[in-house]
Amino acid sequence: MEITKEEIAASVVETGEVTVSEVREFDVVVVGAGAAGVPAAGWAAELGAKTALLQKEQNVVSQGNCGSAIIKSRSTKAGIEKWIHHTNSLCDWRADVKQLRAYAEHSEEAMMWFLNRAGLTKETEYGDGSKVDSNTESAKLLNDGDKLCAFLCTSGDFTGTWKDRENSYEYGDDHCYFWAPWVGPKPLNVGNALRKVVERVKENCPDFEVFYQTPAVRLVMDGKRVAGVIGKRADGSHVQFNAAKAVILATGDYTNNKAMVERWCPDIAEFDKKQFGKTGDGHLLAISAGAKMENLGHTKMMHDFDSALMWEEPFLYLNMNGERFTNEYTGFVYMGNLLKFQPSYKGSMLDEEHRQSGSKGWYCTIYDDSYMSWPADEFVSGKVSPAVMEKFIPGAVEDPKGVFKNLIDLHRCDTLEELAAELDIPYETMKASIDRYNALCEQGCDTDFGKPAKYLHKIEKAPFWGARKHIRVSAEVSGVVINENAQALDETGEPIPGLYCAGNLGGPFYGGADYPFHQTGLSLGRCYTFGMIAAKHALGV
Repeated sequence: MEITKEEIAASVVETGEVTVSEVREFDVVVVGAGAAGVPAAGWAAELGAKTALLQKEQNVVSQGNCGSAIIKSRSTKAGIEKWIHHTNSLCDWRADVKQLRAYAEHSEEAMMWFLNRAGLTKETEYGDGSKVDSNTESAKLLNDGDKLCAFLCTSGDFTGTWKDRENSYEYGDDHCYFWAPWVGPKPLNVGNALRKVVERVKENCPDFEVFYQTPAVRLVMDGKRVAGVIGKRADGSHVQFNAAKAVILATGDYTNNKAMVERWCPDIAEFDKKQFGKTGDGHLLAISAGAKMENLGHTKMMHDFDSALMWEEPFLYLNMNGERFTNEYTGFVYMGNLLKFQPSYKGSMLDEEHRQSGSKGWYCTIYDDSYMSWPADEFVSGKVSPAVMEKFIPGAVEDPKGVFKNLIDLHRCDTLEELAAELDIPYETMKASIDRYNALCEQGCDTDFGKPAKYLHKIEKAPFWGARKHIRVSAEVSGVVINENAQALDETGEPIPGLYCAGNLGGPFYGGADYPFHQTGLSLGRCYTFGMIAAKHALGV
């Protein structure tokens, strides 16, 4: 497998001559201080290994708020196996079932370790889950006294008939319970918690060292065995970190490496990215040691909770030309696929490569002031009061709390013409789309896109509301082929001695075109779990 010059150029990987100014000896070297790398390094250190954690950024970096775990004590064995089968079905039957089973088997232990080291719970075992079933109890239990807490739980029990908008799956009398605490609240996230984990481990493990602003630029090979990494300090000097036991790569995805995106996941090329610095460094290092990448068509994650208030309500959806383009009952996890075929737009928060042409991912949701009288069960996230909605209107609230201010883009206008101007879409086209939609609502049957009749509500009562939504790429979650122990595999399927890949760097944990959205927090939960698995396996535990 060849690595292109363009892929290398976008990363920190170096291919020329390197002069090493210092050599350090460790048992385990972990590259990447995120949701997989921090647990990998922390577990290795606590298991007695002399451990180095290299990070190219100035601090720990991780995105997201929710990680989840399968709780075996509240699940039946058959229920867990049904969850594995169910998850694989949502991944187009391309997931590695052994990896799914490893997650189900070990995620509870990994989750509790993370929460404990972050200072979010004094418990060392999950128990029967009774303390965290409600949001209130969760907040009481999981609070470190420094504004960081588990502020919400979206746990669930897969039992009976599971349904989303497009699929269903039968669990019958079996159970598979997942625990999903949300760490925050925003703008705090899991990254803040992982920083606390690093500090806690450093306090207790004197042989644990962290090297910030020190990206790994090359692997050290001893024949076919990966024996260490060469890191580059901020001053430009190079240090060789030898690893007697293993190198664990946990550098995240490659969404900011344009050449890699165009080669491995072209679906996301025209969309803006939520993350920065994700340049595929670990992928390229692993490939240089003989690792195999997953087949083309890598899995993307594009369900963007930050795109606007009320992220999945079935309002009227218009593209940036003012045209209706879909059945609005489609789940937002699939909106990126639909928006590939809709116009680009030059809005805010554009990536450098899209500032001239605009990006995909933009559309508008339209509703009227009768919203509060609509049946409450029609809305995914529950009714949102006008007082809350006002926080998302530019300039309406002087200092809105709990809002990403650069993403505020909800508008309320007395006329549709004013609303079109605020949303920057053509009024005449928008008005024609609304007139057609109202006619469909009147007849009670959507003969244009097949939207269920109970979600058809006319847009006629002022003031009129519209949110300009911007779906961005949260992550790309495919990469180097690994096994259930997180060992990187070569072209023949054999483990590469001394090399592990964890988190979004490894796969195929998913395998389908889209990240499955049946269980909140699966992505971060997988990262915690395979970071732990890699460290334990490397040390023979």
